[in-house]
Amino acid sequence: MDEAQQTLAPGAFKHVVVPIGVVIGLGVGRIVMMVSQYVAQHERIRASAVHALWSAMLFVMFVGVWWIVWGLSHVPAERWSFFALLYLVMGPVLIYLPSLLLLPDVPKEGALDLGGLFDRLRPLVLLCMAAFVVWLACAELYLMREPLWIPKRANQAVLCVAFLVGAAFPSRRVAGVVGSVALAAILVALATLRSRLA
Repeated sequence: MDEAQQTLAPGAFKHVVVPIGVVIGLGVGRIVMMVSQYVAQHERIRASAVHALWSAMLFVMFVGVWWIVWGLSHVPAERWSFFALLYLVMGPVLIYLPSLLLLPDVPKEGALDLGGLFDRLRPLVLLCMAAFVVWLACAELYLMREPLWIPKRANQAVLCVAFLVGAAFPSRRVAGVVGSVALAAILVALATLRSRLA
C-alpha cells in the first residue's frame, strides 16, 4: 500500500470517531431514559403504536450508524479532513434531533399524548430521516469511494422515498405502514452489511 492509501493509525481513528460516538451515545441514552420515564409514569402517558414503531426505528438507526462507522477505519488517511469529520458528525445529529422531538420529558402536570405528538412532528421527523439516508449515501460515495450504483443504493432509495411519503401524507395509518417498511429495510440492510467486524 503506498503512502497516499495508508489508513489512519488506530489511535488517530479512535480520535476522529469520538464525536460521532458521543452523538450516538446521547441519542441511545435519550431513548432509553425516556422509555423508562414513560413506563414509570404510564398512567400519565397516552401511548401510540406508531410512535413506538418510529422510536424503535430511531434506536435501530443509532445502533446501525455505530456499526457502520467501523467501515471508516479503512478510509485512506488522505481523505480525512476537518470538513470530512464535520460532515460525519452531521449524520448522527440528523437522527438525534428526531429523538429529542419524539421523546420529550414527561410534563409536571397533565398527560403526554405520544400519538398526537407524533402527528404534529411527523413531517419534520421524517424529513430528518430522509436527509440522514442521503447523508449516508454521500458519505459512502466520497469517503469510502463506493460506486454510485450498487444493490444497497436500491435499499437507500426505498428508505428515502418511504420517509418522504410518510412526511407528505398526514395519516397515522400511512405512517405505520411506512414505518414498518422502513424498519424492515433498515434491518435487512444492517443484516447484510457485514456479518462481523473485519
